Amino acid sequence: MDGIQSSRMETVATLERMVGGLSYPSKMPGLAYGLPARNCILGKILRAKPGSVCSVCYAFKGNYVFPCVVNAQARRLKILLADMHAWKRAMISLLDRKLSRKSRADRVFRWHDSGDLQSLEHLSAIAEIAKLLPRIRFWLPTREREMVKEFLSAHPEGFPKNLTVRISVAMIGQRFAPGLAVKGTVASTVGANAGHACPAPNQGNACQDCRACWSRSVRVVDYRAH
Repeated sequence: MDGIQSSRMETVATLERMVGGLSYPSKMPGLAYGLPARNCILGKILRAKPGSVCSVCYAFKGNYVFPCVVNAQARRLKILLADMHAWKRAMISLLDRKLSRKSRADRVFRWHDSGDLQSLEHLSAIAEIAKLLPRIRFWLPTREREMVKEFLSAHPEGFPKNLTVRISVAMIGQRFAPGLAVKGTVASTVGANAGHACPAPNQGNACQDCRACWSRSVRVVDYRAH
């Protein structure tokens, strides 16, 4: 495994610097990786659309506006875009060390608690990371539906089984419709009152033992509007 073998001599601290650090959302059972929400490609457009999920994006509120968080996200984006191959190799080794020896319930990782895919190359790197770390379950929520379709067109074998890609519906209250489906992915909605209701609002705003977002068998997860 290229990334793991080539980074055996690096310390965890060095690897964290090489990827720009990880996120530690208090709600989540595992680790995450966040980018600046202002750099979302489709999200930037939807943010100006009333009634869209992005128009009330949580990543422009609360802890996400603290300078330390803003600076960390900007640092990650700069590193990611500067050398995605080096970023990928370091991320593989870092996540292997951080998560692979934990219990199955805790071997979960989220892309992205803030931000979204930046390119097809970015999505391909995430898929390769998952492929090389089969013991870890990855969840990728994204609005970049066309980017996902482009990837799957070039990779008919689909995403690795441990990578759950959730296509996020754009509008608050919008239900997931068959026409929005992308083969090999699942979906998420906000305030649609259909599908699997995220239990976090009723349990201290935490996942606790729920892992629905990481499960391909859960076709639609519905979140409460933030």
